[in-house]
Order: sequence, then C-alpha cells, then structure tokens
Amino acid sequence: MSCYDEIYEKIKYTFKNEELIKNAFMHPSYNYENNIGLDNQRMEFLGDAVLALIISDILYKKYAEIDEGKLSKMRSALVNKNMFAQKALEIDIDAHIMLSSGEENTGGRARQSNLADCFEAVIGALYLDGGYEDTYKVIEELFIKELDNLQNQEVYVNYKSFLQEYLQKQHKPIPEYKLKEVKGESHKQIFMVELYIGDKLVVCESATSKKEAEKRAAKKALENMGIL
Repeated sequence: MSCYDEIYEKIKYTFKNEELIKNAFMHPSYNYENNIGLDNQRMEFLGDAVLALIISDILYKKYAEIDEGKLSKMRSALVNKNMFAQKALEIDIDAHIMLSSGEENTGGRARQSNLADCFEAVIGALYLDGGYEDTYKVIEELFIKELDNLQNQEVYVNYKSFLQEYLQKQHKPIPEYKLKEVKGESHKQIFMVELYIGDKLVVCESATSKKEAEKRAAKKALENMGIL
C-alpha cells in the first residue's frame, strides 16, 4: 500500500520511484520550515513545459482542420493556473501537499496558486518517472472532457471581449461587472456578479470564481441579445 494510491487510481498510473512524487508535493514553505534543502519548484518548472507541449501535441493531432490562431486560444484555455488548480482538486492533490504550519493555517491547502503549482510539479515528476508516452496518456485522460468541449468552442471563446467589442461597434456603453455577493466557506465560495450596460442591470450570474461568473454573465447577455 502507498499513501498515494488514491492519486494513482485517478491518474491510472503508479510511480516506480515514489521519491519523485513525494518531492512534487513539497511546497517551498515546507522546505523553509524544515530545512530539507528540497522543494517542488524545479519540478513545477518542468511540468509547466511538459503540459504545454503535450496539450499542443494533442490539439495538433485532434483538430487537424483548425489554424494556429485558434489552436493557440484552445491551448490557452487548457494551459493556465485556473485549469491546473481545478485538475489538482479532481485528483486529490490538495490532500497531499506538504506545507509549513503557517501556510497551512492561512488556507494554503486550498489556495489556487499552490494547487496549480503542485499539479505542474506532479506532471513534471510523472514525466521523469515514466517518460513522454505515459505522461501523454495521463494528460489526455485528465483533460478529455475539456478537449471534447473545445469542439463547440465553450472553453476558449472569450465572451467578455466578444460582448465589449460588439457593444463598441453599436456605440453603446461598455459592460461593467459588479460583485454583488460572495457565499459559502473560504474553500467553497460562490460569487454572484451583476452585469450592467450603462445604468441598466442586464443579467446576474453565479460561479465558483469571480472570473467564471463574469464569463457566464457575458455569455448570457450575448444570448439575450440574440448574438449567440
């Protein structure tokens, strides 16, 4: 039995060298507090590059008819801190991050930057342990839902920019997003955002992040206008 069995099951891969994945979970604060002389920053650096390469490789093969401009937008929708933090939670990385007591006590286990960095480090460790092909298979499986959603453009369309550009062409006021309310505990917050055009409240949408709520509001406004 390994303390990482839960993660192995979710990524469908078992590390041959567990020192690598252990290293991937060592937050810099843990190293500083315990004077280990090792943290996950180098693996994070490697994992970031591996993710960008493999996602690019998958998109290149999967969407042969799409030009490089759209491919870049699609990659940006998948290769970013928000997405990596989401994936970290999906495979329970948050339960294994090694933090200093100070970082732990200030909510570091749920902090998006820590989750994203650790996810990148785990991918870096996986690449070192299993090589390109095994890492490719894991990433392809982890991102399968998002990769499929790219076909209907839901992931990479920038609805906020689209709405603003449309309104400017119509010589109307640019949209304004106002945070109305935040509900829930710190690690499970729901953000409610109102979208105004001039003085008029157009829509109100909620999501687990302010950014996502704004995106949903812009999309809904475009739908109400009959643009989408």
